[in-house]
Amino acid sequence: MPFPLLHRKKLHGILLDTPQDGTERCRECGGVCCSSFAAVEISWEEYELLRSLGASRLQLSLYGPHRLEIDYGCEFLVQGRCSIYEQRPAICRRFTCRD
Repeated sequence: MPFPLLHRKKLHGILLDTPQDGTERCRECGGVCCSSFAAVEISWEEYELLRSLGASRLQLSLYGPHRLEIDYGCEFLVQGRCSIYEQRPAICRRFTCRD
């Protein structure tokens, strides 16, 4: 097969109004959303929590939202699973993919 990437399933990201935990898609996706963005916005409380959990790619902002720099691969993504699933930021809880 000369072009294997042409046969990948395309997913579309959706940011829900309310958090959604434990969906079947999240258990099987391998962390696609955690490796598809450069950064995610986080609150000050989430910034402090992630720092206490050992995050090394936090960006503190004086004028806008703070960020967790994912750089197309979140540091908390381990073998395709979120290692801080219960403590993950609200934006991660609200994000889902659709075919």
